[in-house]
Amino acid sequence: MDRITGMLILLTLLVSLVLLLLALFAYAPIFCSCVLSLLYTLYLFVANEEHGVHHAQESENRFWTIFAVLLATVVFFAQDSPIPLGNWSPSLGFVSVVLSGYAMHTWDRIVHRRDLSRQVGLRRAGTATSSLTRLKDLGIPVEDQLKRINGCLAAIDKLLIPSTINNYINQRFVMSKEREIISIFEDCDARALNYLVSHVKLGLLFYKIKDHNNFNCQHRSEIIQLLAVVRLPILTVMSRVIVLHALQLMKLRANPRAEYWVRNVILNTHQDDLSELKTLTDAKGDYFCMNKLIHDDIKSETIRQEILAHIRKEAIIQQNHVLMRTKKRKRKVQSWRKVLSDVDDTLCSSGGSYPAGIDKRYPKKVVYPGVLGFYRELDLGTGGPSQWPENRVGNLVFLSARPHVYKDVSEKINHAKFAKLRVKPDGRQGLHTTPSLLAGDLASGTEYMMKNDMEPLAFKKFDNFK
Repeated sequence: MDRITGMLILLTLLVSLVLLLLALFAYAPIFCSCVLSLLYTLYLFVANEEHGVHHAQESENRFWTIFAVLLATVVFFAQDSPIPLGNWSPSLGFVSVVLSGYAMHTWDRIVHRRDLSRQVGLRRAGTATSSLTRLKDLGIPVEDQLKRINGCLAAIDKLLIPSTINNYINQRFVMSKEREIISIFEDCDARALNYLVSHVKLGLLFYKIKDHNNFNCQHRSEIIQLLAVVRLPILTVMSRVIVLHALQLMKLRANPRAEYWVRNVILNTHQDDLSELKTLTDAKGDYFCMNKLIHDDIKSETIRQEILAHIRKEAIIQQNHVLMRTKKRKRKVQSWRKVLSDVDDTLCSSGGSYPAGIDKRYPKKVVYPGVLGFYRELDLGTGGPSQWPENRVGNLVFLSARPHVYKDVSEKINHAKFAKLRVKPDGRQGLHTTPSLLAGDLASGTEYMMKNDMEPLAFKKFDNFK
């Protein structure tokens, strides 16, 4: 499909939509006006992720609840609504509105809890069973500690009761469970701490433990301070990545000290460990990458520049070690280079489909022959092993023109594609590592679609590259 055909299809859809809206307005003007107003409000909410309502999950949840209540009110009480339930029975309509708001509130909390509970998708050097066995042989009761943490978390995380209400009703009980979790992290030794950080749902833990200002108990700040500052020196690189990931899931704007904690973790990680930290942060298989953390999540320009200056300084030290042939243990197997690639007409063919690309030599979505092996060899470098080590994490980054849309709605499509390429159905070696993705934006995408101007797309990719 070329550009002219694509624009004609788009124009046809727009005209059909306008005609449909005019017909609906003629039939139900009050209902349609209210629904369009709500849809426009929804568009503003989705398109303005920098607004304060997105700084905390509680605010987003309230927006979705209020939106559902208003939409249900229009559907059930508008005079010309197709379902005027409230006009037939006001009591039944009121109950339906309340149930709709509560259903949306609960659904949003369940989706958010699922996202917070997702473990970091990284290969670990050993299996969980072998790590647990070694700790048991050393007499470390880490399994009991993990059960206690999960039990306390389940006690304060009620599925059908909002945290605000639960904390108000059961304040003393909730605070005692939060204190027990903090005590476990305080008292365990280094090996147990790293095991717990790697196996507990840390994102959910950070979110559910609250700062109780009325009782002068800053439990959330205390547990993050414990992991990101006090006990940071004994955390492995993997554990530090998990702590940063949990902070991103919680949203840095949710706590005024969150950016300081991120800064402390990165500035206290050096040389090859810092390179490994960046690599692992980019290889989790989601959009919470290092680029997003530094350039989107962190709003303080001072902290951002401190982190970038630290990365540049450590890179110079690494280069000097290479030139002087010192500290070569990791250098023998890892070159620390970033491999950047486009997606359409580079990784896989667009089939000439507009607006993805122009290459018609292969069918749409077909992976180019040899390109996965080419990525693997570039990532291996000239000084490493001849075969890709099983537990090694690569440095592959894709630049996409697909625009970023509200959270990771757009990025999920590409990450699902990458996940399928990791394993070939015929048993052959697929994509050697989980890549990160740098997406485009709506502004450059609109310029290309409407004006056929590729320059904004190119500048956006260049900005991501820098």
